[in-house]
Amino acid sequence: MNQITQMFKESNRRMDKIMEGKFRLDEVSSAQREFEGQIKLINSVVNAYAISSKNERALSGLERMNLMDDTAAIDLCLGDKEVDKVKCPDQDKIITRAECLEYSGTHVDECQGCLIGNATRKMLLDE
Repeated sequence: MNQITQMFKESNRRMDKIMEGKFRLDEVSSAQREFEGQIKLINSVVNAYAISSKNERALSGLERMNLMDDTAAIDLCLGDKEVDKVKCPDQDKIITRAECLEYSGTHVDECQGCLIGNATRKMLLDE
């Protein structure tokens, strides 16, 4: 999991506490500042993607720095591993990790060398 995805998951856990009424006023103002920071981060991610689409070396550099890679999609949900979004190279669409696991079970030959499928199986089946 990359840093951007992890940051969103942690923020969403805090926001759920606030929405459930388990919060303090300082937490609300802190969450507001964090949200403003996330908006800036999303803009940075979009800019990084624009750069990477023009220059393949930029994307490999972002991946080496563990900032962004092409195997995960940012999902603003709580972070249940089964509902994390990934891009399936075989289907060429965004699916959940649970759907990836199910698909790879019925399409073994197509998914055999898939890095995303391997990471998904490790995450969901090793627990």
